Formats: sequence, structure tokens, C-alpha cells
Amino acid sequence: MCASVQIKRFAVTTFVSLWFVGQCAMAQATGSIQGNVTDSSGAAILGAVVTVEGVDGNPHTTVSDGDGSFKISSLTPGNYSVKISASGLSDWTAPNVPASVPPESRPVLAILDVAPQVTAITVGLPPEEVAAEQLKVELKQRALGIIPNYFVTYENHPAPLSPKQKLHLSLKTLLDPTTFAAVGVTAGIQQSRNSYYQYGQGSEGFSKRFGAAYATATSSLLITSVLADSVLHQDPRYFYSGRGTKARRAWYAIESAFLARGDNGGWQPPYAQVLGSIAAAEISETYYPGSRTQYSLIGRSLLFHFVGLVGVNLAEELLLKRWTSNTPEVQLAPTAPLLREGTPVPLIAVVGLDGQPATAGQAVTLVLAEDLTVHGKLVAKTGDVASGEVSQVTAAKGPDAAQSVVLQRVTLLAGDVNVPLRSSQVRGAAGPVQYKELPESGKVEVTLFVARDVQFPESE
Repeated sequence: MCASVQIKRFAVTTFVSLWFVGQCAMAQATGSIQGNVTDSSGAAILGAVVTVEGVDGNPHTTVSDGDGSFKISSLTPGNYSVKISASGLSDWTAPNVPASVPPESRPVLAILDVAPQVTAITVGLPPEEVAAEQLKVELKQRALGIIPNYFVTYENHPAPLSPKQKLHLSLKTLLDPTTFAAVGVTAGIQQSRNSYYQYGQGSEGFSKRFGAAYATATSSLLITSVLADSVLHQDPRYFYSGRGTKARRAWYAIESAFLARGDNGGWQPPYAQVLGSIAAAEISETYYPGSRTQYSLIGRSLLFHFVGLVGVNLAEELLLKRWTSNTPEVQLAPTAPLLREGTPVPLIAVVGLDGQPATAGQAVTLVLAEDLTVHGKLVAKTGDVASGEVSQVTAAKGPDAAQSVVLQRVTLLAGDVNVPLRSSQVRGAAGPVQYKELPESGKVEVTLFVARDVQFPESE
């Protein structure tokens, strides 16, 4: 009886011990997937996004280094599907790739081919002829049936204006009877206040004030909206949005006062507006009496220009369309994806933020960690590249604390479209970026957010 009990105890103890050893062995036996990424010429690819996914459906992600190498560790033994993506190249995929357990090693060699180019042939009018047809409509736009509202376009897809068309738009404004009436009212107010007293009073004084005010309007339009905008390839018009809440539209109007739309459709700093305002202010010194310092003259000219432009833009966006004749309906085409402000964008650091201490002014390169879609339509592909720079670094406090890093001027290039990014989902709440280390690869993942609505081209 005692021998039987001892045998049973020995069997149970042995079973438990073997089970425990087996579990420990299974826990310790983790594998890895590693390899190299090259293009068809054999050149190593930096920043290719490597994603492996097992039967549990949990993805593990890393990026290739400067030698094209990658490694994802701490994987449960088994087979995984591997997808590798890089900007401008076709995706590379492979099913049933085993996670090798040391000392066994089965490196993956991924060769990415150039993505096929899709050529779209559009039969229609050249851009200049399209712009001419749209301009005919714009030159019929009058607020309250009287005031010319030419420098705003309500078109869904406005064509860029040629230098000749920019001149035509400006001359139509300058020669409109309402412009002469507005200049006359300005001169009358100046005369009633005895502004520029050197001009005197009476008809002679009024004529001088009228001539000076009209000369200012002429130089401002011709230098800014024609000469500077033509040379710098920027558009002098306001591009009506009409989409979103009133608060969003108001912010768009204010922001548009400090940006200019290029003839290529992208948003740029308002170089033409600044240079034109300064030049017009300098020219006004030749016919306005009195003396002013250059700093005062230029400063007041820029201040009046941008403050006035904010007011005009707000009126155009929120008020004037309903009172303006000959305005087309603004309808967003269903095939034109709109990437909304505040959309989260997951990125993986390739250069900078890679475990080394960051420094202010340091360039940062990141790649998109996963596809971005709008209503099921792909607008940015995994592996698309974003770049920016570190603007501020706060030193870590404590042995386990991480640096606090602020990024600026981060832009994601999604095909031919530039997508501006910021660190916070809430507009104006600037702060350090939120990032985490990917435990299987040691890389850093960052989440940024779309800084403003971005319109993508129409797709079929």
C-alpha cells in the first residue's frame, strides 16, 4: 500500500516537473524575423516599413536601417506573414515566414520593384482656357449687386491664372465705377479731417487726395497681384471653402490671410503680398506729403494689409456669398478625398528620435507606419516619408525618464500632396510629441496629427 502511494506520488511529481520545464522552455523559446531590403539594383533601402503578423492578428512593425537590415525579436515560434513597404516602390509580401529560434537563422531577402506608374489622360481644355472660362464668371460677381467681388473664387477646382489674366482681373477692378466711388469717399473723408493738410482744401485739395488714394490702390494691385504674384507664381484670389463648422471656416479665413496659394495648388508663405505691400509703401512716399520713418512706414503698411485681409477674408467666407450674384454652388466631388484636420498619423522614426539624445535644430525623418485612407480610398501609403526638425528639447529628469521633444515644420509627402502635421490633435495646443519604443525592434513610433484640411486630387 505504501509502495503504491509512493509510486503515485513519484508519477505526479514527475509529471508536474516535466510540465513546468516544458512551460519554461516554451516561454524562453522566442524567435525573430530578420533580413535585408533592397531595390532591383541591389541598393539598400533606408526606412522601409516591415510589418509581420501572426495567427493572433497582432502586427509587429519596424523599419530598415541604412544597410537595409531589419530585425523583429521576441516572436512566438510559428509562421508569420511579412509585408514590406517603401515610398515609390511596390509592396513586397511573403506568407508563412518562420520566426527562427537561435541558433537557427533564416534571413529574409526582400527586393522591392519600382511601383508602376498609372498614366491618366484627360481630354479637355488646357488650364489657361479653363481659367479664362472661370474668370468670366468671377468678373460678373457683385456683392449686393453693386460692389465688385472679383478677387474670390467659388469654384471647386479653380485653375491657376496666367500673368495676363492676373493683369486683366486687376484692371477690371481698378476701372470699375465702384472703385472710383470708393476712392472718392476716401478722399472726401481725408479732406473733412484735413488729412495731408499740405494738399489744401477745395477742389484742388480733393483732386490731390483723390489722385493719391487712387495711385495707392493702383500700385498695390499692379505690384502685388500682377507683378509679384506672376514672378513668384502665386494666386491673388481668396479661395472660398464653405465646408465645416462656422468656427472651422473662420479659422480657415484667418489662416488664409497669412498664406498664399501657389499656381501649383499648394499653400505657401505670402511672399508676393509682403513684397508688394512694402514696394507700394515705398512708392507712396513720392506723392504723399509729410515725413515718416522707414520702419514706421513699412510696419504700418504690413499691419494694415494683413489686418484688413483678415477682415475681408472673414466677410468673404461667412457673409458675402449669399449676397453675391453669379456664384456657383460649392460641392465637394465624392471622388475627391478630403483628409481632415486632427486625423492621427502614426509614424516611425528613421533619422532622429532613434534612441539617441535629440538636439534643437536636428533634422528628423519619419515614415508612415500604416496606410491612410479616407472613406476607403488610399491617400497615403505605408512607407511615405515625412520630414521636419526638432525645435525644442527638455532634458530628462530621473534615470528612467525620457526626453521631451517638440517638432516643427513636419510635412508628410503623400504622393504629390504635402500634408502638414503637428504634435497635438487640438489646434493651438502645441507641446511635446508623444512617442513610444517598439519593443520588438527598438525603433520609436510617433503619433502626429494633420494640421489642416488637405484636399487630394479626384480619383476614379
